[in-house]
Amino acid sequence: MGLLRFSIFAGAFALAALSPLGAFAQAVPAGTITLLNGQAQVTGTSTSPHALAKGDTVYGGDVVETGHSSYALIKFTDQGSVLLRPDTKFQLEKYQYAAGAAAAAAAAPAQPAPLQAADTSSASDSNFFRLLRGSLRAVSGLVAHADYSHYEMHSPVATMGIRGTDFVVALCEGSCLDPGALEGVPAGVNLQGSVVSGVNQGQIVVTSFTGHTMTLTAGQYCVTLADGTQYLLGAAPAFLTTDAAAVVESGVAAGSAFAASSTASGSLLVDVGAAALAAVLIGVVISTSDNGNSTASTTTTAGAAAH
Repeated sequence: MGLLRFSIFAGAFALAALSPLGAFAQAVPAGTITLLNGQAQVTGTSTSPHALAKGDTVYGGDVVETGHSSYALIKFTDQGSVLLRPDTKFQLEKYQYAAGAAAAAAAAPAQPAPLQAADTSSASDSNFFRLLRGSLRAVSGLVAHADYSHYEMHSPVATMGIRGTDFVVALCEGSCLDPGALEGVPAGVNLQGSVVSGVNQGQIVVTSFTGHTMTLTAGQYCVTLADGTQYLLGAAPAFLTTDAAAVVESGVAAGSAFAASSTASGSLLVDVGAAALAAVLIGVVISTSDNGNSTASTTTTAGAAAH
């Protein structure tokens, strides 16, 4: 009996030795918290919720939540970024960027990254995110520039596909639900469970779960209702332009002007620390064009209803 147990143990050990090490590979960092004003926490695929601090790393599968009156800025390894506004819950549904993984492997991590099962679903670079609560502003990075179909922002009722862009997404709650909050939506329409999408620069295609699509360009906003109906708004929603985030974002030179040389010049995330913005204690996202000059963002809208 003892010999039999030894043989089984030895066989199991041999099989484990032959198994691919990638099955329990170290997680590859997806991005870094480059700015945090207030409180935020993260829940990993194999870790319980814990507080975040500036400089912390986030990984594919993580869910990041900001507290009341709190903002968090994530810079991704492909030079994209996401600014999470207060009371927001955001998931890095799937993040894969080969160049970022290679860079991470070349540098010895300051702390061991958590172990997770290797993702064998696809060898392609991809950014798939999900807004679960609240609102955010995103600037797409090099993955989207290489292949637009490999970047999506999901929400409960609509998916945002992009064409190289700087855009905002907000789940309609709070002041968004007030009558007349969204110009261009008929009176009496139920906004509960809807999502608002808009573009600062570039273009997005908003597809409802029913398959209806609406293309937005710079300065345009739309709402997708819980039943899949979509309306092009006549103006930027006030709840996206009157709070502290808007004060900061009014000074943003935004966009995603990525070309062949943008790996070097790329999209930069900086904490400006300007006196005029000190009151809101938050940085800004700045993207530069290939010649290093900032490109200003404007907000002008013209709307009509669509079903």
